[in-house]
Amino acid sequence: MGAVGSAVGSLEWPGTFGRVLLGCVFLASAGGKLRGRAVLAAYLDGVAALRLVPPSWAHAAGAGALVAECAVVLLLPWNGTARAGLWLATGLLAVLTWAVARTVRRGIVASCRCFGGAAKPFGRRHVVRNAVLLAAALAALPRPDALPSGGPALLAVGAGVAGAAVVVTLDDLVELFAPAGTPTTGTANAEHWEI
Repeated sequence: MGAVGSAVGSLEWPGTFGRVLLGCVFLASAGGKLRGRAVLAAYLDGVAALRLVPPSWAHAAGAGALVAECAVVLLLPWNGTARAGLWLATGLLAVLTWAVARTVRRGIVASCRCFGGAAKPFGRRHVVRNAVLLAAALAALPRPDALPSGGPALLAVGAGVAGAAVVVTLDDLVELFAPAGTPTTGTANAEHWEI
């Protein structure tokens, strides 16, 4: 494989990895929120607790984000719509990263109900998680429709699924592996971020 073939090949796996990673993460996120009325109501109330929009708009903003997550899930699997799905994911993740960073910086105690589960207070790890997902979306944009063949395809898909599993269970993993007595809630904001 020449230099051109090698360069093109290097652009194939990020597209596949990003599509699989983001598709699985947004599927878990939307599915978790839509699994029952009580869970959906808790998520929408959590959006209001962020205090990023006027209270009367909070439920509409939360519903809009949920619709966008569902659209990403529907757009990413198909080559003809993957780029649109990645652009939507990029925009959504940029907004979510900013919103969580601003919430943490302001010291607002609000919960992450990102995947419809138990309330975990937002912390810096949630900002980093969203920023990593945003980077994956941006890395996938140059060639979202290029699928590597053989082993690289399996590796990209496997890494995407494994990465999504880590993202979805991040709060549980942090709690599991944190040294005894270490606060894992992320609510301590001794250092304020300028965002």
